[in-house]
Amino acid sequence: MRIISAIVLAALIGVLAGGVYAYVEVRNDPDALDKLADGPAAKSKAGDKESAHITVDEPHYDFGTMQRGTSKSHEFVIRNTGNAPLKIRNGGTTCKCTLSKVADESIPPGGSTMVKLEWTAKADGGPFRQTATILTNDPTQSQIELLVDGQILAQSNVEPPDFLFDKLSVGETKSAQVYVMAMLQDELTVKDPQISDPTVRDKFDVKIEPVDPKVLPNKSAKRGYRVTVTAKDGLPVGRFHSWLTLHTDLPDAAKLDIPIVGQVVGDISVTGVTGWNAEESVLTIGSVKSNEGGQGKVFLVVRGPGAADIKFDIKSKDPDVLKVTLGQPKKLKDTLVQVPVTIDVPPGTRPMVHLDTAQGEAARIVFSTSHPKIKELSLAVRFAVER
Repeated sequence: MRIISAIVLAALIGVLAGGVYAYVEVRNDPDALDKLADGPAAKSKAGDKESAHITVDEPHYDFGTMQRGTSKSHEFVIRNTGNAPLKIRNGGTTCKCTLSKVADESIPPGGSTMVKLEWTAKADGGPFRQTATILTNDPTQSQIELLVDGQILAQSNVEPPDFLFDKLSVGETKSAQVYVMAMLQDELTVKDPQISDPTVRDKFDVKIEPVDPKVLPNKSAKRGYRVTVTAKDGLPVGRFHSWLTLHTDLPDAAKLDIPIVGQVVGDISVTGVTGWNAEESVLTIGSVKSNEGGQGKVFLVVRGPGAADIKFDIKSKDPDVLKVTLGQPKKLKDTLVQVPVTIDVPPGTRPMVHLDTAQGEAARIVFSTSHPKIKELSLAVRFAVER
């Protein structure tokens, strides 16, 4: 009898425990009864409503191998497999990719559209990976990531790989050269030079001329051109980094982007403490959280007679989201003045990359000055914003 009583008691405890567990689940989840029910009530309430649903056929695309300086693109197919109009818009990229316009686009149920992502391999040799974010009204996917990756070939048809000017004094004129070579084909055309940065476009002259293959730096090349870039007076003081775009008839390099880098020095300079790289003349704020923001500080230094009379203003900033504040000048002596500058990445800034890498070029701030010979001063800033 004791054994039977124990069995009955255990069964009762099990039933009671199950009831308590079911009660807790129902209390915490108002739809729990619908989920547990066997029949029409088991349907998800969200499923009864009309809603858009985004589907990307292949959200990841491999560009394969790319020559440095060349561009490739891919069209992603976006479909609406829901039963309500799908709205999409651009949510930004991890680099300076070119994303076709998707703002305010609406895709009907069963419809589709194409989004084109183009990227130029401006980094050194090695693997790369870039993403673009598409924002949606899909209740189950508020955003999707489109991804492209591949490998940049270290060996290039361009030698040396960039126009390097090192340091230029204010008012100095200096030239740098590269050779564009055809390694396999017997004919080569190089034309249509274009400086990427419109603010300094008139500060450079470009000359393109064919040369005898015997004088080319790569003896295996069959044809080649010498491209000479001359930096003229008027470049902003500070580090400059632009790109020269050339068009060729090379099968894998119809468009070449070659870096133009250097630094202009004079009576006005930039200095800093934390995050300041004097050799590269660049301020690094680093990676910051979107909800926190970040900050960096530098000093504009003026030397020479009349240093205290020099005035500064903010001419431009890229990206415009940066907040730049000029502080009160501090006179260290008659011929030496420091002006503090604070650069803020405001809280709430969307994700972006400006680390001077394959993901994105450094940010740039240009100051105008009242100096009789130095009209502009350029400051490079490296930072990234994470979610």
